[in-house]
Amino acid sequence: MAIKILHLYNNLMNLYGEYANVSILARHISQQGLEAEITRTDSCSYINFSDFEFIYIGSGTEAAQKAALADLLKKKDEFCAAANSGTVMLLTGNAFEMLGKAVTDAYGKRFEAIGLCDFETTESYEKRLTGDAICSCSFMTEPFVGFINKCSTTTKTENPLFTMQMGYANNASEPYEGCRFNNVFGTHLIGPVFVKNPHFTAYIIKLLAKDIDGFKYKKIVNLYEQGAYEITLRELRNRLKATAD
Repeated sequence: MAIKILHLYNNLMNLYGEYANVSILARHISQQGLEAEITRTDSCSYINFSDFEFIYIGSGTEAAQKAALADLLKKKDEFCAAANSGTVMLLTGNAFEMLGKAVTDAYGKRFEAIGLCDFETTESYEKRLTGDAICSCSFMTEPFVGFINKCSTTTKTENPLFTMQMGYANNASEPYEGCRFNNVFGTHLIGPVFVKNPHFTAYIIKLLAKDIDGFKYKKIVNLYEQGAYEITLRELRNRLKATAD
């Protein structure tokens, strides 16, 4: 059985090598004895979201985000219906901001977003927030690592994805980052997040394959991926400890 993956806006929203999230997921799916069937497109006009088990949108420039958002709004009802039905989705970088009610740019222009979640985002061109990150979530014991590069503040997030130990949160007044709605995961964490966090890739595959008859997840340790994760986490923790001392 093939797990159908949609890489939406694969050219338009493709900063920081985020395409590797789809590549690494497909490889890990194949290691489980399953097939990954990938569809890549820069328009959702002819896409039926219910045809896919996994939908991914990566990070883009602020202008690219507005272009992607304008396209996605044409089918926002179908997109939200897929999210409500349990389709697994990952939106990284500023793609995550499209899940909220609106994005306001640095000049004060307000862009309607798809409204799956209640949060709103405001951009600023005066300062970019960049830096390494360590964070945790409620559904996994292992911490997450990655990098954040954004020029925005997000408020009114009712169901954040992460609690930050290091790095920038959605806004300066709380320690939370990203959002989760059903099986939809949104985060500014880049790296790419699947490459940096093999435990998260495994978690997503378990979600995708849970209804496949006879499937049993095989724990496969990819030594280079796991080693890179452990070294990154150790070094970031050492840096965090040094700043606290």
